[in-house]
Amino acid sequence: MLTRVERKTPLPLGRDRDERMNRDNTNPFSSRRRPADLEYEDDQDYDDYINGSDDEHKVFGLGILQADDRQPAYGQGVVISLLSAAALLLLAIIAIGEGDRSDPPIFQQTDTLYWIIAAVVLLLTAGGAQYAERTASAAAYAVGPGRPQGGLATAWAVPFISVFAAIVLTATYHNRWMLLFGPLIAFLGTAGALLSRDLLDEADEESSRIASTIHTLVVHAVAFLAFSAIYLNKFDTWVAAPLVGLVGGVLILETLERAGIAPPLRIFYAVLGGWVLAQVMIALNWWPTWGWTGGAVLLAVFYAIAGLMLIRVQREHVRKRDLMEYGAVAGTALLVLALRDVFL
Repeated sequence: MLTRVERKTPLPLGRDRDERMNRDNTNPFSSRRRPADLEYEDDQDYDDYINGSDDEHKVFGLGILQADDRQPAYGQGVVISLLSAAALLLLAIIAIGEGDRSDPPIFQQTDTLYWIIAAVVLLLTAGGAQYAERTASAAAYAVGPGRPQGGLATAWAVPFISVFAAIVLTATYHNRWMLLFGPLIAFLGTAGALLSRDLLDEADEESSRIASTIHTLVVHAVAFLAFSAIYLNKFDTWVAAPLVGLVGGVLILETLERAGIAPPLRIFYAVLGGWVLAQVMIALNWWPTWGWTGGAVLLAVFYAIAGLMLIRVQREHVRKRDLMEYGAVAGTALLVLALRDVFL
């Protein structure tokens, strides 16, 4: 006996997109919000909106709606990145020299002037990044897609940590190479952070996973540089552990923004993750290793903690497969680093 099966009529393209984006639009803390309802003068305008034929700009293959109208906001991020790079070039010129081979090396060629300028650069970079984010948010809201207005502001986080890493590495090595790498780290860290946030917030639904990957790579690259900069100086534990915890906590705070959770819960997870990383730093100070290996160990732990926390707040439970994935990657990295210290 045959049973009649009713076929569901597929939703039109516009309605299907509305259904996919409705979940994020109802979350007040979500980074990705549905575009505001627009009025169309004729059918051609509606078709252009649906197909993205005229108003969609491609960045790394990702659709950015109304990108031409937002170019001034995007350009502010580039200007801030260039200014940060110029400031790091000045700091590299101040710090260049042979040094007296004292410990920690960060203080061999630096003086009060260096650290005053460094503090000003950190504050201006963080403030400028947040201002650029606010301007981009206003521009996005004016042309369609809006961003949440009441969330915790964290656009400053990755630029601040990247410039911090550049400043510490410049003071640590204080050689001619840092005339190149110091400004480069500051520029790429700041520009990459702001661009990845724009891609993550404005990308269409199909490209959001790619944008998320770009953002993750930027955060982890900055984390490795910052952790390595701290470890290379072999600070006392009471200095190194809080610094590592602060860096890790700030980056976890930024990572969890895409989860769309309330600010108090984000802060709680960031403090918890920073505390775990601080404990790892305490143990790492007793590990007979050297150089950039310490930064790699901290990066492996950060990868596991940040990844599992993000899954936890997004899915409300962590699957065994997730534990195996992050545990296996981080555990394998730690094993390789440990064997390197044994046999090399």
